[in-house]
Amino acid sequence: MPRHLLRFILPLCLCSGSAFAACPEAPAGLRDIEANSYYSDAHYSIVDPVLKAKNEAAVKPFSDYLATVSADADRYIAGGDAAAAQCALRWLDRWAVDGAMLGKVSSSQAQYERKWTLAGVALAYIKVRPLAEPAQRVHIEAWLPRLADAALAFVNNGKGARNNHYYWVGLAVMATGVATGEQRYIDAASKIYDSALNDIGDDGSLPLEMNRAGRALAYHNYALAPLVMMAELSRLHHEDWYLRRHGRLQKLAQRVLDGIADPTWFVQKTGAAQEMPKGGILGWIVFYRETAPELTAPSQALMTQAPFRYAQLGGNLSVLADKHFFEQ
Repeated sequence: MPRHLLRFILPLCLCSGSAFAACPEAPAGLRDIEANSYYSDAHYSIVDPVLKAKNEAAVKPFSDYLATVSADADRYIAGGDAAAAQCALRWLDRWAVDGAMLGKVSSSQAQYERKWTLAGVALAYIKVRPLAEPAQRVHIEAWLPRLADAALAFVNNGKGARNNHYYWVGLAVMATGVATGEQRYIDAASKIYDSALNDIGDDGSLPLEMNRAGRALAYHNYALAPLVMMAELSRLHHEDWYLRRHGRLQKLAQRVLDGIADPTWFVQKTGAAQEMPKGGILGWIVFYRETAPELTAPSQALMTQAPFRYAQLGGNLSVLADKHFFEQ
């Protein structure tokens, strides 16, 4: 068992009781994904509320499933609730056995939903893997790579834009690699991460995200979040991706933080008022403010929004930071 996981399981196995409620039966794994785009303009910046509601209804079974698994895994990390971890594992095992998300994927939006869900379930599995039974490991660690292969095939076949979606694929396959120990996924994620660093301009901007008009700032933040989580996961692989390209990721982080403090730069560049990022998607800051102390002052105001919860990024990020989960 990896050392970074041993330090969680040894003290937690001593727990004699649990406040966790009885584990409900896992829903059957859904093989097919139906989803639709919901933007109405060429910049993908204006949401059509009817199309948005339609998509949310279509993907609700996946988001509900991930929310449950992620919350159970968080209970284990936060307080050693072994029953919650075992429930998360039963749910993961059910979808693995059912081959969930490996059937018909109706659209590019459905591909996005699959890779976001993969990122979340792989990160949840990393947290609870120490308690997995041998059969559960066999099932889950065969299922996650199949999803990762599908995500990589989509982007490598030229069907996916090399924007924030590409970076989220990187997080999904990176988490798969850490969860299963398969180096080829770490290598694939490494290439995506380096590609992202190459995308960052000297001013800290990302050209493809600048094209999002009034959502440019929000999508810079949305692109940054999976990159930070990939750098955190690299520590479990005995590396430090924050150092790559002389710490170039910090240019993007600084651009986002400056934009949140004052969006004028983005307004001037895009000619549009900016949607401000908020909530769980800002959770990357709980890790980055430790890595780059010079960013502590501009990031302090964001900490009023803690705790940060975002299932696709790893659940309760505030708990993971407090527990130093990614530190070796």
